Amino acid sequence: MNKCELPKSQSHPFIAQIISLSACKANTFLVSEQASEIPPFLAPLAANLVALRAKGNWSISALAEQARVNRRMIRLVEQGQVNASLKTIDKLARALGVTAGSLVGNRPLARQEGDALIEEVVARNLVSARKGLKLTQEKLSQQSGVNMPAIADIERQARNPSLLTLAKLAASLGLSLEALLTDYRS
Repeated sequence: MNKCELPKSQSHPFIAQIISLSACKANTFLVSEQASEIPPFLAPLAANLVALRAKGNWSISALAEQARVNRRMIRLVEQGQVNASLKTIDKLARALGVTAGSLVGNRPLARQEGDALIEEVVARNLVSARKGLKLTQEKLSQQSGVNMPAIADIERQARNPSLLTLAKLAASLGLSLEALLTDYRS
């Protein structure tokens, strides 16, 4: 798979792939003006959040209170209309009892006792993948379009990145967003 190809969603076939390869290479990840579809990096999150909320019989208000996330934010995430932060996704995942990585992936998985903090997981996976490809922060910055200070901050857990930022980094490293957010040590 070319680093800018995004996998077709197996669990959400109704969602069109709307990021063109040229947009990916330019690291723009923009939704086409004609498209009203959910961006592919947000689609699994939106679908999983709706499904988990329905399965648990959670109202938006109850989930908002439990997760300490604004109700409007939850509605926008469910509609795929907001580029939420890592902390917001982690709060929602914790409230729903699933891992943050699986919440943005194909199938939500139950959270385990003693799971690492999501910031640690992302930092560890980012550094490991970057070094595995023998990339400097500068080279990763050039490939992903994410500025080098932001990459450094994420790697030392000093920044709350958006999912778009993480999707750009993951694509440049040949990873899925789910893989970047998954703790493989447990």
